[in-house]
Amino acid sequence: MSPHRFEVENKEHLKDEERHQRQPAQEILQRASPTLDEVCADLGCGNGYLTIPLALRSRVVLAVDAQKGMLQDLWQSAGEFERLKIVPVVAELPALPFAGACLDHVFLINVLHELEDRHALAEEVERVLRPGGKLTLVDFQRKKMDFGPPLEERIKEKEAPKFFSSMAVAQKWSFPTFYQYEMIRR
Repeated sequence: MSPHRFEVENKEHLKDEERHQRQPAQEILQRASPTLDEVCADLGCGNGYLTIPLALRSRVVLAVDAQKGMLQDLWQSAGEFERLKIVPVVAELPALPFAGACLDHVFLINVLHELEDRHALAEEVERVLRPGGKLTLVDFQRKKMDFGPPLEERIKEKEAPKFFSSMAVAQKWSFPTFYQYEMIRR
């Protein structure tokens, strides 16, 4: 079975109050600690739940999504200042339209489980991150919940970092509904 994609028709769920309670963007960013000199990419950014606050904490954010409707909603939701720091990029993962070693920080929030070829995405992330670059990986716990992807698509917490062979785990957090890894490219 191929993993599902979160469709643009359901975009409001990406920013609803329930998500703010379950998976606060500001707390994810606080743990990730991006800096104002970093060039970041938010892969599978959707309508900007993380991209918009990330723009305030980084030099520039490449907002990558395959669905133009998601990027249009992101752009309309972003303030004038955030738009100066966000570059929308239409791209179908796992391929990334970036040069090698050009990014300081990649954010992969609730996306890894959606891809059929997770190893290809991991190789692309490793290719575009500079040595010492960071990956913030967040995904759903593999347990039955009344929201999120089907159980069979979810990736076990301990299995997620194994896709990224050239990266070292710097920190890990476990929460009831999701996990977060901070990884560094060697």
